[in-house]
Amino acid sequence: MSDKKSVLLRIISCFIAAVMISGMTACLDGENASADDKNNKNADGTYFDNGETFCRGVWAADDGESRIGYYIFRDAENGEFSDAQYGIGVPFIDKTEKGSTQFSLGAAEFTEPVTVVNTGSGKRELTWTNDNRVEYLTLLTGQEPDSFSYYSRNDLSEMAMDFYEQQTETRPETAGINIDIDGNALIQLFGRDGNQIAEYTVDSITAKGKVNDTQEEIV
Repeated sequence: MSDKKSVLLRIISCFIAAVMISGMTACLDGENASADDKNNKNADGTYFDNGETFCRGVWAADDGESRIGYYIFRDAENGEFSDAQYGIGVPFIDKTEKGSTQFSLGAAEFTEPVTVVNTGSGKRELTWTNDNRVEYLTLLTGQEPDSFSYYSRNDLSEMAMDFYEQQTETRPETAGINIDIDGNALIQLFGRDGNQIAEYTVDSITAKGKVNDTQEEIV
């Protein structure tokens, strides 16, 4: 075999080997890619609605008037529901077959039928069949399910009273809190005589906001 032919065969062999290695690497990368990257996670770390019944992400739930909690989907069928009042989490499993969805909340043997309607990108409407209760879900695209945290109504109540006490050296008697469907919490503090003594508006996820009377920022 001539030297030229030998060199050409070596070049061809190296090229084939490089292509094979590249293909294997691509396959391995595909196998090792997380479900987030393959399903509904953008390159910048935010999440998008992939159009399935559910997908990985944090979904805020409201009843049409106020936020009631969060469905934290680890994937399309597993996660945790955490309520806005106490911040207590309950694991769930959901299964959708032939358009029918069943939720198992807390205990796998206890299931509830749910009608799920896709009402737009990042929007779902859940009707719990047994008690005809409706919940509206919104995907919080910037929240990571594995590290998501928020402040419950109880948390915000204590924080607001602590804040007021630090500024005035007087502890409020009670607090009233309403979290709207966008997650904004209106906090009203009352003294012993029942009169309102302060009012704050804060984000229930970050706890940042303002004193309504003075517009002073709360950070």
